[in-house]
Amino acid sequence: MYKLFYKSSLLLKRIFGYEKPLRVALLGYLSLKFKSFKPHYESILYEACLESKKLGINSVSVLELGVAGGAGIIALEKYKKKIEKVLDMEIKVYGFDTGAGLPKIEKNEDLPFLWKEGLYNIDKEALEKKVESKIFYGDVKNTIDDFIKINKNKICCIFLDLDLYTSTINFLNQIPKIEKHLLPRVLCYFDDIYVFENYINQFNGVFKAINEFNNNFSEFKLGYSVDHFKDFKFPLAKTSMYTLHCFKNDLYKKYISSNIESDLSINSKHIRSLID
Repeated sequence: MYKLFYKSSLLLKRIFGYEKPLRVALLGYLSLKFKSFKPHYESILYEACLESKKLGINSVSVLELGVAGGAGIIALEKYKKKIEKVLDMEIKVYGFDTGAGLPKIEKNEDLPFLWKEGLYNIDKEALEKKVESKIFYGDVKNTIDDFIKINKNKICCIFLDLDLYTSTINFLNQIPKIEKHLLPRVLCYFDDIYVFENYINQFNGVFKAINEFNNNFSEFKLGYSVDHFKDFKFPLAKTSMYTLHCFKNDLYKKYISSNIESDLSINSKHIRSLID
């Protein structure tokens, strides 16, 4: 009885001390309860496609790295059909997975106390019955070449759920190889930025891979925006959202802003309406 009372009181303290609105926690709970309910995937995909349209690109590719049980790629297929109708464009979804779960874990940076070999093994036959998208099986260091052979679109966003530092840096090191397939700015969602135990930091896991990537390549940079109160576009994803900037891309400097305050001259319609 004492254990139940203590755990309940601790839970209440955490709830009342939670700095975000409780509706955020509810949204998070629903995404855990219903695996293919991923509002952050939908919003990221929509915004990435919207920027593609502004750049004059109507056919795009989306990558998910770490398919596992398939909840992510199933959600992407569901959302892409809706977005294709709304924006009148074509979206191709591609998955990448080892096909045998997590590889053997030896490095401390891969958090061997948190992950283990074989975790998140995939049922290929069951998944093939549920999805239409092409999934590349094997080490991403090798399968990225197979993707390059068939991909005809620009990549607008990437969802990374590779868990390990090694797997993540192995993919990021392939970015120069797919440079011609990228938009000038690619939205990237890193699923493993945070775990409940607070074990992941700048010296291991995904953070270490991102830092190494940024140090190794001057023509590409992965960066994140501040957690600002005006940003409502990416529920459940704000602090896991990075943008891959491809500075040498021919379209990088193309103006695409839709900021209504871009014209702040005294004669602008926006200013006149405020004065009058």
